[in-house]
Amino acid sequence: MNLLAIDTATEACSVALWCDGKVHCQRVMEPRGHSARVLPMVEAVLNEAGIARSSLDVIACDRGPGSFTGIRIGVGVAQGIAMGLDRPVVGVSSLLALAELCGEEAVLPAIDARMGQVYWALLCQDKAAPTGWTCRQPEQVSDPESVAALALRGVGVGSGWDRYPDVLSRCSGDWIALRFPDATAIASIAVREIAAVGIEKSGSAAPVYLRDRVTG
Repeated sequence: MNLLAIDTATEACSVALWCDGKVHCQRVMEPRGHSARVLPMVEAVLNEAGIARSSLDVIACDRGPGSFTGIRIGVGVAQGIAMGLDRPVVGVSSLLALAELCGEEAVLPAIDARMGQVYWALLCQDKAAPTGWTCRQPEQVSDPESVAALALRGVGVGSGWDRYPDVLSRCSGDWIALRFPDATAIASIAVREIAAVGIEKSGSAAPVYLRDRVTG
């Protein structure tokens, strides 16, 4: 299977191509300009792998939560490529991608949502789950104090921890300096889920914003 994964939901922009177990990836850290960079990055990974766009079987994308504009760019590009090729699109949570990159048994990913809030969830590894993870606390947006008050246990990861380390560390003392999700994690999760339940039952690519107020 050839699966293309796109992640533009945060300040990091990345594209990964999963070709029967081998991964080709392009990454750039740039808060603005994802719309101009993502398609050239797609072509770069295709060229690196030596395959044509028409050889893609599935497109996967980060469907949020994260930057309103970034989510729209990534989902829009993924859907555009998929429509042109008549291929399916699979959506993966940015918080789930952070947990995948962290790799610990229990992970508390938090992304800076601005306006004094974080997007967060509590995720635990679960070999029986299609994605490899079970959500113990659902994706939500809260102020850091409210998250800390829950006294959850999991290794912290994400830009929310970087922004509010003193508050969130009251919830869990362990955190890893990994700020953003990545297309390689999006690809890994999508491939695992497709193998478990099939494309038709895999994650929706509908954007997940978690709140109506736009912050970028």
